[in-house]
Amino acid sequence: MLIDIHTHIQQFEDKDLSNLIINSRNAKIEVIIAAGTTIEDSKKCVKLAKEVKEVYAAVGIHPQNIYDDKNDDYINLFKELLKCKKTIMISEIGLDIQDNSVPLKIQKKIFIEQINLAKEVNKPIAFHVRNAEKEILDIIMSERLFELNSVAHYFNGTYNYAKKLLDNNIFISVAKPILRDKNLEEVIKKIPLNKIVIETDSYPQYFKKNRKRWTEPKDLNLIIMKLSEIFKIDKDIIIENIYNNSKKILNL
Repeated sequence: MLIDIHTHIQQFEDKDLSNLIINSRNAKIEVIIAAGTTIEDSKKCVKLAKEVKEVYAAVGIHPQNIYDDKNDDYINLFKELLKCKKTIMISEIGLDIQDNSVPLKIQKKIFIEQINLAKEVNKPIAFHVRNAEKEILDIIMSERLFELNSVAHYFNGTYNYAKKLLDNNIFISVAKPILRDKNLEEVIKKIPLNKIVIETDSYPQYFKKNRKRWTEPKDLNLIIMKLSEIFKIDKDIIIENIYNNSKKILNL
């Protein structure tokens, strides 16, 4: 059985979501984490988790979406959502530095507030980082993130960055870029198997005209096959290791 530790399937329309769930069951996906990006999106995650047995919720505010929900009381709102037994993670949170990004000072404030929430409720986190590796490592150290079960979501960095994450007890989440990125393949080859989890980061890809090309949780099997090739280990052993890693992180 497989666990997709990071998706945004709550953003699919009902018809597409129904097909996605059927495809996931056929592919033996046991758990799918639906990660929120705003307050309202996090509410959708919890609602979906209550409706679909395979789905579990994560609540969080993405660094690109900080201004989407103007509510200073969002931490207490998240605490209410975390009362649901199927809300098991704080995600998607982190730092994102681009030309049009929210000011870094504000991003850091919101990120640290959500880390503190994770500590208070004893939940794991999955964090996003874009062009902010140094800044994220500084926060990992200052906020003692190594005390939590934490996941570097959609990892696509260097081995030097990966090693620093590993030294701080951070799990590396591998997604579909591993299927086509030779440099990433060389990095992942050096990561201990007991520190790897997998994800699809699935969200509605309406820009792809061919519906069959949309990324879904079923595509975890493609990642497993690639990891089996990289590590030269039978896929069943890969599955067992990654499944156990994910269960440990999520406390399932």
